[in-house]
Amino acid sequence: MINFIETPDLKNPTLIATWPGMGMVAFNAVSYLKNKLGAKLFGTIEPDEFFAATSANVEKQIIKPVKKPDNKFYFYKSPNGNKDIVFFVGNLQPIPHLEYRFAKLILESTIPFGVKRVLTGAAAPSDMDPGTVPRVFAAPNSYDLLRQLVDLNVHFMGDGTISGLNGLLISVAREMGIDGICLLGEIPFFTAQIEFPRASIEVLKIMTSILNMSVDLVDLEFYAETKEKEIRALASHLSRESIDDEKEHSPDHVVPGTEDKVDRAVRNNIEKLFRQAEFDQTYKSKMRLKEELDRWDLFDEYLDRFLDLFKKSKDKG
Repeated sequence: MINFIETPDLKNPTLIATWPGMGMVAFNAVSYLKNKLGAKLFGTIEPDEFFAATSANVEKQIIKPVKKPDNKFYFYKSPNGNKDIVFFVGNLQPIPHLEYRFAKLILESTIPFGVKRVLTGAAAPSDMDPGTVPRVFAAPNSYDLLRQLVDLNVHFMGDGTISGLNGLLISVAREMGIDGICLLGEIPFFTAQIEFPRASIEVLKIMTSILNMSVDLVDLEFYAETKEKEIRALASHLSRESIDDEKEHSPDHVVPGTEDKVDRAVRNNIEKLFRQAEFDQTYKSKMRLKEELDRWDLFDEYLDRFLDLFKKSKDKG
């Protein structure tokens, strides 16, 4: 199942693991760091037990053979021997109910190399302005790590969940007595399905601070600038839609005694959350919307529209 083609001699390496996720925040950050450091491939995990194909890819009118997912280990040995890293890069999450076993397998495979700390990344969707600097939230698996992170430019999650292996791996690490931190880069809700490299940059800044190393981010900065043109265009389009919606639903006059007691900004935010939920159809977006409706005691008013979101999700299969 695990094939190590080399046994590097590493000194207390940090394990940095990543999988694709919203905004490709963590995957792009970790992949960039791995490539910049020139990390070397030294092992793989055979995917047969943990992965199952559920669809076929069509290229140029022809269905192609099933392509197995990549699950690869890389290592970086620092010149002074105190910043060694083991990278694990996967391009697909395992099938449901096997995530825990897969996370434990990764950790058990790297402990013999001296791994005592694990870093992962993820995305933190919010209603942020895409033109502002994304925040980075840290979720450590111990209070000792929490205290160590206070001096860094990070925020803390409080309560919540981190879906997928990017979060689960840190939880399993705690069970095994290994320090772990998940760094979540803030992204606008509407970029959940597209790359948002600006968040990757901010995550990488914190990650390299934890590793006590510096990495040239110029190439990633350049990539972020090119993607921001696409993001600004999408944000502008969504803004125009919002204005049109307001015009369409705004009455020409207000009957005395029926003034809307809810601020227009609240209504606009609710419309934005509806569009996000309709766009990505994720449970998280729908629950974020419901929380906002409950907060302003508007759930009954929007009940039919809210239920329609689940009908649309069912129709899409």
